[in-house]
Parts: sequence; C-alpha cells; structure tokens
Amino acid sequence: MSTFPGYLTVNEAAEAIDRSHSQVTRYITSGLLRAIKQGNQWFIPEEQLKGFEPPPRGNPVFREQSAK
Repeated sequence: MSTFPGYLTVNEAAEAIDRSHSQVTRYITSGLLRAIKQGNQWFIPEEQLKGFEPPPRGNPVFREQSAK
C-alpha cells in the first residue's frame, strides 16, 4: 500500500488500469494523469483512476493508417 493515504504508486496504478509502469509514467508526464512527485517516486490520487479511460494501445500513426 502507498505511503500516502488516498494515493497510489505508479505500480499500483498500473495494475489498477492494466497498463505497464512505464506507460503510467508516460500518462503522468504527458498530462493525462495528475500526480505528485516525492523524491523520485510519483503518487497518483485514487480519484484520478476512477473513470480514467486509457488511450487505445499501439502507435497512433498505425491506428490512423489502418482506419483509412
């Protein structure tokens, strides 16, 4: 369990939304998920994951090409 009540670590969030640790980190750095950083670790508020819909998997360029 996370050090901060009401917050999840990146690993916990990744498990909750069925994505990898690195993908959740990319969501944070791109602004899709709000998080706070303590030292070298990110913490995501639990309410951020309620209703969070991750973007489709895969390269967006290839998704656009296959949709044509």
